[in-house]
Amino acid sequence: MAKQSARPPRMDIGFAPLIEAVGNRQVTVEGSAGILLYESECVKISTGRMIVSFGGRGLRLRCISGSCVEISGFISNIEFLC
Repeated sequence: MAKQSARPPRMDIGFAPLIEAVGNRQVTVEGSAGILLYESECVKISTGRMIVSFGGRGLRLRCISGSCVEISGFISNIEFLC
């Protein structure tokens, strides 16, 4: 019997970022090309073809590694800017 992974299979969606949210307190963005703005109320991340903006209170970058960024705090909105 084949071993099954815990995550569902990924679909090839090109250059779109993978965004995983845990409630409104933590977000992980895979596919980051750089951080454009980092403030306690707004974080903007470039993903190459678009910019993803996170708004809220007490936002902070918990982890930055390669193309992955983790944001924590009280996240009130997420915007996709082309």
